[in-house]
Amino acid sequence: MRIVGVDPGASGALAVLDEGLLKTVSDMPVLKIRRGKTDKPEVDGYALSGLFRQWKPDIVVIEQVGGIPGQSAPAAFNFGRSAGAVEYTAKALSLRVEMVAPVTWKKALRCNEGKDGARALASRLWPAQAGLFARVKDDGRAESALVAEWGRRNFGGANVFE
Repeated sequence: MRIVGVDPGASGALAVLDEGLLKTVSDMPVLKIRRGKTDKPEVDGYALSGLFRQWKPDIVVIEQVGGIPGQSAPAAFNFGRSAGAVEYTAKALSLRVEMVAPVTWKKALRCNEGKDGARALASRLWPAQAGLFARVKDDGRAESALVAEWGRRNFGGANVFE
């Protein structure tokens, strides 16, 4: 079974597990859109659809996100737009989509709190690809891989890591 895990948002990532093996990790494809006087990154649905067509997943598991405490309303809205772009791109391609709350996958995988915990766990689960999770800004890559692993455990068969 091929599973794509998604850490949504313009700074998120996607990871592909195929029969439990981490095949690829990709930063979220984005476009720079002019909003007022600045360029803002937004998910590039066209490029994303190309990745989904190339990978041919059996299921896409997306981290279910919400606003972050202290986040401004416009920032929360833009984050929601990015998450929605991922969900509806997958659905438009007739892919099976499942959502998982961060607390659910983190508890199931015994992932320590914080972004560094996700990077450390991903490096332990896939030591050959630990370089993909080495930088602080690689937390989205780690979380997308872990979301895919949660999906594999819940929708795709036995856990090879236990």
